[in-house]
Amino acid sequence: KKSAPGKKRTEREEAAAEAAAEAAAVAEAEAAAAAEAPAEEAPAEDAPAEEATADEAPAEEAPA
Repeated sequence: KKSAPGKKRTEREEAAAEAAAEAAAVAEAEAAAAAEAPAEEAPAEDAPAEEATADEAPAEEAPA
């Protein structure tokens, strides 16, 4: 009777380990996809942000 609770605990730990491994695999796959495809898109997204700060800087300098 004592082995039953221990067995259930082991099964739960194994299930949790599998879920964690699956989550890690998904995260790794998403990271790989993000590294591949949006590599070209990311700079395009960053550029407007850089332009905005560039536009703000002269505005701050002009009054001075």
